[in-house]
Amino acid sequence: MEEHLKILKSSLIYAFLIVAILWLIRLMESLFGFEFYMYGILPRETQGLIGIFTSPLVHANWEHLIANTIPIFVLLSFLFFFYRMKSAYILPLLWLTAGSITWFIGRLSWHIGASSVIYALASFLVFGGFFSKNIKLMIVSVIVIAAYYGLIFSIFPGAEGISWEGHLSGFLSGLLWAYVFRKHLQNKKDISI
Repeated sequence: MEEHLKILKSSLIYAFLIVAILWLIRLMESLFGFEFYMYGILPRETQGLIGIFTSPLVHANWEHLIANTIPIFVLLSFLFFFYRMKSAYILPLLWLTAGSITWFIGRLSWHIGASSVIYALASFLVFGGFFSKNIKLMIVSVIVIAAYYGLIFSIFPGAEGISWEGHLSGFLSGLLWAYVFRKHLQNKKDISI
């Protein structure tokens, strides 16, 4: 029990630190008049390649960041808690794969925001739980579905100014890596339960 509390605490701290970085970047933009949109993904353009790494850190405005804050915090906390050490490579793989797919399939405009990572995390947690055949991870899958089922509607073209391509890319990234790691996810020693 004490070990689980320690893992929970570190999971929440890591998730908080990532969210704090997002807020710090947005604060710098607001206070100093910076515009970091050029660190987003500009599909199929060499200047947009940097965005594969940096686009989830940049948000269009405070509303955009606020909308992404709770989902990314919750989903990161789940990843860090339930997948422990695996999260050290799962998160970068999800992040970079979602960005890469967006770079290939996106419309020719700047794609920014943590949504692609949110969709990647949600997709990984849902499919990873089911692929694992582990009842506790399957419960996590059901919780993520219940909390974020509405995300599925944003992976298709819709509202103006929303990167559905980033959402779709994140969804595909999560599905891909959950499938790739399905055998590892079945190993109970590798997960925190």
